[in-house]
Amino acid sequence: MMKPTTIKKSFDCLAFKQTSQEKMAEDMKNLSYSDQIEYLQKKINESDLKLWWESINNKK
Repeated sequence: MMKPTTIKKSFDCLAFKQTSQEKMAEDMKNLSYSDQIEYLQKKINESDLKLWWESINNKK
């Protein structure tokens, strides 16, 4: 019978996602809807993933 393999993770994707969502919720909790949109657009434009996102959307 084989023993289960234990994998030691150096990065926990779900914990990172949860922490990021909590920070965004805290940042936006007192913002109006239009200010929330502006906040998200600013975050997107500052993101390292912006160029990637634009490249996949330009292929459509």
